[in-house]
Amino acid sequence: MSIVLDKLDEEKFNINIIAWLELDKTIQSCYTNFRDIVADTIVEMISEIVEKDGWDLQYFGKDKREELFISFMKNSKITVLLNRETNQMDYEFNEITVEFNLSKNEKKKIAETYLFEIFNNSYYFNECIIYTLDEGDINLIPEVLSDEIYGLLSPDEIKAKFKDKLKKIVDDN
Repeated sequence: MSIVLDKLDEEKFNINIIAWLELDKTIQSCYTNFRDIVADTIVEMISEIVEKDGWDLQYFGKDKREELFISFMKNSKITVLLNRETNQMDYEFNEITVEFNLSKNEKKKIAETYLFEIFNNSYYFNECIIYTLDEGDINLIPEVLSDEIYGLLSPDEIKAKFKDKLKKIVDDN
């Protein structure tokens, strides 16, 4: 069995972003990050696909999640493990290959969605982005955000795409 993913489920992705941001606000932390949200979304997508055939996706530890994210970024393949109960207390195991085939534009769209939610979450943006800037230099925001999304959008692309939001931040400071 093989799965080819050529897009990320937008609804799942948005729900995950919002859930991570809400958790950050609740526990007053800065855990939200692009890598983990993408990995969570992909794990949910794979689980949904394999469950249709009665399989369960085995747990993804930190290393496997990192491998999953790297495969996503490089449009490569990853092998994942499945299991299912055949009868009481007896399990069958299987491996499948997940291949990523997302266009550059699709990945940019994912990055834009993530940044849109970050810009619209005042707690996270102020406490986790602005607060961490060197000497509060708000001109560094596009560079910081580009790093956050692993360069899927350059600082100039971020400036162009989010110019109104950046202008408001500059005007407010």
